[in-house]
Amino acid sequence: MELQQLKLLAGRIRGLLEQSNHTVNHNQSLDLISALPGLRNWPEVQAFPDRVAACELDSISAGRMAFRLKKKFELVFTPQSMLAELSPPGAERIQREPQIWPGGPAPGVYITTSQDAINALLENYEDATDGALVYAERAGNHWGGSIDLGESGLWSNGLERVPSGTLLVVGPLALDQQSWGDSSSSIEMACLHAQASGHRVAVLIRTPSPEAMCEDVHLMVQSIQPKGDDSDTALYGVVTADGELQRRVPFAQPWPSPVQLRIADTVDAIPPSAREALKMAVSERHAGLLFFGSAIIQEHSAIDLVVSALSLTEHAGPAARIMPRDRSTPAKDWLVPEGIKQLPFLPSIQSAYAQGYRRMIINTNYTKAELLLEFGEDVLFIAGTYGSDVDEVFMSTLRGGGIHKESDLLPLIIALLGVKPIPAKRGEAIVSDLFVGRGTIPALPMKFEDIASYMQENRVLKWQEEMAQLLDSGEITVADIKKSMPRNHAVREFLTARDSKKKAASGAH
Repeated sequence: MELQQLKLLAGRIRGLLEQSNHTVNHNQSLDLISALPGLRNWPEVQAFPDRVAACELDSISAGRMAFRLKKKFELVFTPQSMLAELSPPGAERIQREPQIWPGGPAPGVYITTSQDAINALLENYEDATDGALVYAERAGNHWGGSIDLGESGLWSNGLERVPSGTLLVVGPLALDQQSWGDSSSSIEMACLHAQASGHRVAVLIRTPSPEAMCEDVHLMVQSIQPKGDDSDTALYGVVTADGELQRRVPFAQPWPSPVQLRIADTVDAIPPSAREALKMAVSERHAGLLFFGSAIIQEHSAIDLVVSALSLTEHAGPAARIMPRDRSTPAKDWLVPEGIKQLPFLPSIQSAYAQGYRRMIINTNYTKAELLLEFGEDVLFIAGTYGSDVDEVFMSTLRGGGIHKESDLLPLIIALLGVKPIPAKRGEAIVSDLFVGRGTIPALPMKFEDIASYMQENRVLKWQEEMAQLLDSGEITVADIKKSMPRNHAVREFLTARDSKKKAASGAH
């Protein structure tokens, strides 16, 4: 680097500081830029011209500059973002030739959904490098020439000392709602290793939508990388079936238009007593929480109500189903009605939102409540859960964790409906519990117990009243109720109170 170039970069640092409301004069900016060649101030720059001549604008010198700005001004830059700020517009970053496999594919992150492709890559790498070591997670630790990265994975100590160009094998990483955050962090770390150390990183992906894996991975990195960082530029391509690291330009293509499907099912699963109130609730609000619960324990709880909700909410936009988790029995994900099977099955709320979907079927057990808060004003979330009281249905929103104040979710509620199917003289009777949200909450701070009381007091339908009417009419019996819900504490209390009231009334006569 020449002295004149260093002076020009000092001017760029001065302008960068002014953007952050930090004013420095010309001489101060010269002292700051002396961090690039590893010197303390401008007099040292003039005293050691050989140090300046040997200096290159790369991630190492940019890292020194970023450290000095953080120490003096508490401004946070990564080496990559600092390098981007100092590089001329449109300039391509100079990459040193990798120590391992110097004539091979460019350093970067390459992804695949195929374990066979990873295995073929391992063979190719061994042949091309005469047996150079591979550092691998589970997707590649079976290989004879691999060093297992262990539980620390890409955060393993000493990995930065590995020769540049080394092959790192990561994964398998699951793209689903439960794993989205952790997998995003792993892919971003893979990008940092590729950028900072010049490694080739192959990542094995498991996703319900393999055709969009590149777009999803790009979204994951962009969503968590610091502002001004460019980690996503390390996303380079794919691993082909024959084990080649192939560049993909651009790495992420534009999303296709969301698919708008019309579900043929009717609203018959929704009890007649609740139907009109639900129709009114969803016609007034196009985004929020529309959750259903059932006293029946099954693989996909209240799924018949969820299907009917799709018919009620077509006006709210395209619908998708979100994959809750990566399970050992994936076939169970498809034990759902045909109307649900037709929907796009996407890995996360974030992915579905980026693609333009605004109705999403989710599993609250694997969805953090903070995501409902983040997207709840734009997305209509539909979910089925186990639970037949409105407070039980609401509690399902908290099972995924990630929220400090439960009451924050209250304004998002469109409706909560719980049903209790009971054997009856004429087939089956449905007892409903319905709460319709109004978009407001009481002004006082509320704990969960307060929220439960608030919901019970403001129900549109109360299961106790419907159950009493059916008992009085003789349509159902106490024996039918006890048989269908033997462990329901609230129902036992209701029946005990009703029996005591009857005995007291008969004693009075």
